[in-house]
Amino acid sequence: MAEVKKPKAKTTAKTAQKATDLVEMAAIPAAETIEAVAEAKPALLPATIAAPAEAGAIFSTAKKQGDVFRKAMSEAVAASAKGALEVNDKIIDAMNTQRHAALDLWRSAISPSPLPEAFKAQSQATRQAYETASAQWKDIAETTALWFTKSLEPLQSALHRSGR
Repeated sequence: MAEVKKPKAKTTAKTAQKATDLVEMAAIPAAETIEAVAEAKPALLPATIAAPAEAGAIFSTAKKQGDVFRKAMSEAVAASAKGALEVNDKIIDAMNTQRHAALDLWRSAISPSPLPEAFKAQSQATRQAYETASAQWKDIAETTALWFTKSLEPLQSALHRSGR
């Protein structure tokens, strides 16, 4: 196969003139922009920038709000710790009561007595243990709900006060 010769680009004075004209054309808007910037007057500070006295008042207000939130957070933590301890005590009491009820149930089942009385004693002890456990766990659930409510009250009041 014969090689195809590629034509070489010829540089003429006309194409060189167009290239310089394009560069100059692109430089014109940049030069106009630079002149406009140089002639422009500096902008005044916007009205949103506060005077030093106003800045002090804003800082003081922000500091007060921060102190209010910090106090509310410490109250919430104290209430949460108190609630956690109360729920923990109730759970431990419930476990001890259930343990004693289970031991009493086994003692009644092991004691030598006629079979019908043993079934009656076991069913009565089981019912009593179930009722006691249900009442204790209901109390624990109510205490837990109160715990969360009391823990969030300081934060809610702080947010409500700051929203005014």
